[in-house]
Amino acid sequence: MSFVDAINNNQMLNSELTGLAKNRFSSPEIQLALANHPYRLAKTYLACNPNITQEAAEVLWNHRGYVLKSELLRTGGIDLDEDTYWEVYNQYFKNNSRSHWRMLGAFLGHRYWGESEGSNKTPGALLEQIFEDLPEDEKRSYTISRFVTHPNCTLDLAIKISVMEDSGERQFYGTSWKREAQLKVAELTKKQLESA
Repeated sequence: MSFVDAINNNQMLNSELTGLAKNRFSSPEIQLALANHPYRLAKTYLACNPNITQEAAEVLWNHRGYVLKSELLRTGGIDLDEDTYWEVYNQYFKNNSRSHWRMLGAFLGHRYWGESEGSNKTPGALLEQIFEDLPEDEKRSYTISRFVTHPNCTLDLAIKISVMEDSGERQFYGTSWKREAQLKVAELTKKQLESA
């Protein structure tokens, strides 16, 4: 019996399913079978798999809810256009107090836990909107720093952050978001002048 048959006939243990979902070398057939399997944790691990196929990613993307979508966005497991980024943000995260950390991971990435390939593709205008919508109590030094260091940070966003009032909050991981924002403004201004 093949892995695909065992998956489709529910003959595998949950630990075996998650093992296959995490495995970067699982075949496209196995990935598709896992994407269609009802075990949710295996689907979540598959969404985080750096070698997920577009076919399996699309099956996961069409699943109800935002958890799998946010993981696919964070890891870059699915190719999306700019409008789809906006749709996902507006439908699942805008004006929603649940899972700020998941939303930030999807659109900004995890700065200290490795590169987040997909979140580097978040459009600059959307970054501005997310920052605007972020509640004041969520604007901690670590979070602000993630906006500034994002590859698509716009000049307007960098300026807005660089002139923000410093709350005197303890800086996490030695991060000085005000200094980072000022450097980002200088960098983006220089690029603008060179391209003019």
